[in-house]
Amino acid sequence: MNSRDITLWLDERWYDALSRQLKKKDTTVEDELNEYLDAMIDQLPEQMREKISREIWEEDQRQREATEAARRISVFRVTQDGRTDHLLTQGTIPVDVLHIAVALRSYLLAKGNSSQRFAERLHSVVDIAPEVFQDYADELMRRTGRVTAALDIDLDRGEFSTLDALNGWETYAIRDVSTAAWHATRKDHLAWERRLDIFAGHLETRMLRCDAPEAEPTNGPVM
Repeated sequence: MNSRDITLWLDERWYDALSRQLKKKDTTVEDELNEYLDAMIDQLPEQMREKISREIWEEDQRQREATEAARRISVFRVTQDGRTDHLLTQGTIPVDVLHIAVALRSYLLAKGNSSQRFAERLHSVVDIAPEVFQDYADELMRRTGRVTAALDIDLDRGEFSTLDALNGWETYAIRDVSTAAWHATRKDHLAWERRLDIFAGHLETRMLRCDAPEAEPTNGPVM
């Protein structure tokens, strides 16, 4: 949306005097000037006002749509000490399985120094309902591109599961995930995509189980 900054110069003594006077009306110089501009706009022809208002609204809608398209969502289900938290993080920078694996490894290494739960250590997350978690997991399976990760981390069982759009839930031992995260991050100069490849490579033969998604129902008899 295009906008223009209007700068007015006023002797500070005039400004202070006006501010003191307007304070009695519980308003400010800036508020009064904005109201004056609104009054001037109201004097424009109605057709022109409607045209400009519609253009501004359409530009705002396009901006909202662009922001939504750029938003990337990751969801986590974390079970620890008998409690399960469902969490969401979002932003323009995707949070993937390796980000969380690194955070989990760091947490486990420092756990002896704190009673804080892993869910409390994750940054920029919000609590969500279990059904919302499932909705986003379903969206990941539809491969819309908006949901970048759905993870189920069970510290009580020592298991780390990640949702794959083709294969469903793939489960690994947390100790193996932690080791893979170490191998992926021990060299500082590697690009993130290369780190992801190393991480996946170390887990390739260590899967505990794979819960494949249910097959789509057929529309007719199977021959």
